Amino acid sequence: MALTILALFMTGMWVMILTVAAFLVIFVAPLDTYLFGGQGGRLTISAIQAAIAIIVVIVLVLGLNRLKRIYLHKKLQQ
Repeated sequence: MALTILALFMTGMWVMILTVAAFLVIFVAPLDTYLFGGQGGRLTISAIQAAIAIIVVIVLVLGLNRLKRIYLHKKLQQ
């Protein structure tokens, strides 16, 4: 039972990480095409992409921290 919970915890973490990576590659990388139709300035687009990536990574860290707390709370109750 303990190994199953640990495996689910690790799988959940990897799913979150891969989801964020896919979001950054699929939606944030071609942001120039979506917002500016390929006519935006490089500095502007890079600043917007960096801001989105920073926010997404912060949300990922908070989500992983929450997942860790849930896992530890369940382990300490046993």
